[in-house]
Amino acid sequence: MRNFVLQALDVATKITKWLAILAAVCIGVMMVVNFTDIMGTKFFLRSVPGALDISEELMVLVTLLPLAFIALERGHIRITLLTEHMTSAARFVLQIIQYVIATLISAFITWRVFVGFQGTVEVMDLKEGLNLPIWPANLAIVIAFGFLTLVWALLLAKTVLVGQER
Repeated sequence: MRNFVLQALDVATKITKWLAILAAVCIGVMMVVNFTDIMGTKFFLRSVPGALDISEELMVLVTLLPLAFIALERGHIRITLLTEHMTSAARFVLQIIQYVIATLISAFITWRVFVGFQGTVEVMDLKEGLNLPIWPANLAIVIAFGFLTLVWALLLAKTVLVGQER
């Protein structure tokens, strides 16, 4: 079981790294779209149609896709003011509680966003402006939170099976 969890964490790390790279590419695309829009407006008095809409949709990918990778790499902010004064056993129990809560919260969010995603696919909601479908952004949110839930569950399993991290 221990080897399975560690291998699953390795696979999750590779996948989430690619999600983070995709988010970085989206930042580049946003930069090109906005630069082209500004230059077109300034020099040719023509803006890129839907530049704001495109940026809004890409912002969903930029903000949410790297979440699971950040969780795996411990890139989030940690406040250790209280935990540094606890015993090792207390920190271990607290870490398990943290992972359980994080897994439950992200699983709930994943479920609710998936329900919303199903609704947008059924009625094919369109974003006003360019009439872009809303479902791709909702699918990205489902994927991002789905991987985040998986990562929290794997980190919980690793902590229980292997022990406390440093």
